Amino acid sequence: MPIPLEQIQNIITSSEQDFSFSNRSLPIKHSVHYDMKSITNHEYQPLSLMSEIERSSIDYILRRRYIAHWGLPEWLGDNHFLLQKHRPPTNSIRECLISIASIHSETINIWTHLIGTFCIIVAYILFLIDNYSQLDISDIISFSIFFISAILCLTFSTLLHIFINYSPRVLITVSKLDYIVPVVHYLFYCYFQLKTKYISIVFVHSIASMIGTSSAACSKPRYRPFKAILFIVLGLYGIAPATHACILHGLSRMFEMGFLYLCIMAVTYIAGGIIYAIRIPERYFPGRFDIVGQSHQILHISVIAAVYLHFYGICCLFHNIIRTEQCIMPITLKFSITDLSISS
Repeated sequence: MPIPLEQIQNIITSSEQDFSFSNRSLPIKHSVHYDMKSITNHEYQPLSLMSEIERSSIDYILRRRYIAHWGLPEWLGDNHFLLQKHRPPTNSIRECLISIASIHSETINIWTHLIGTFCIIVAYILFLIDNYSQLDISDIISFSIFFISAILCLTFSTLLHIFINYSPRVLITVSKLDYIVPVVHYLFYCYFQLKTKYISIVFVHSIASMIGTSSAACSKPRYRPFKAILFIVLGLYGIAPATHACILHGLSRMFEMGFLYLCIMAVTYIAGGIIYAIRIPERYFPGRFDIVGQSHQILHISVIAAVYLHFYGICCLFHNIIRTEQCIMPITLKFSITDLSISS
């Protein structure tokens, strides 16, 4: 069906009137403009005869698929340094799903964790196949906690970024479940009581963090620093059992068991959280990283890298502890704030 040029021009004019007004915190020069070059030559040309790019250009304007930051409602305006290519609010699940294949400010956030989820599922299956004969029930549970928590973390993150513009109620933050459980399991493989205490603390801490960050209040943009700090604290929590394990096993033995990879993992998590909190690099170059290179994308990539570093680290722990150390006799531990001793 032919689309009259006058209709397109009217829509462009109304779009500019709606979305090009200035936000007081941003320069006026960042107003929205549409490129007419690929459209003005098709005043009476049917959509079926146009190229894919040409059809997308007209569809982009007619449906107002993307808007500027200052055209967003408060609940979607998380980062005012990202100026363009934002999806407008919609009550259509179909529109949210279709946007997965389009290019906008959330595209890379969606695909990094979508691909990451698939890769972790494959890694989980391959690990069980390759090591099933060496795993007892406690090993399977520990690795399953790691993989399932990682898969859930990335899956919920992917869904969040797909449906983030559906409604304010869908805009929730799903905190990562802490992946420290399998590390604690193998660092204190022969110390059942101490292992149980650390894992219990991790569990309570993770649940409290998840409830706190998924609350309606924390979904507001002004709580972004709080969420980043909480994410960093979750990464730093591993210092306690790691330090204790160094006392039990010795630092040289810890690095033989792959402790270096866990240290790099922690640094990766923390670095990603800091970059996310202070919004580098878009803070210094507003509008240049609307599609690629924004801080949230760097956080996503750091999470993926940290998950695989963590996986490799606990694999090293698994092969070293299980193959080289045997719990000849049960070991009991007295654990308190003022008294920590080992007796057998």
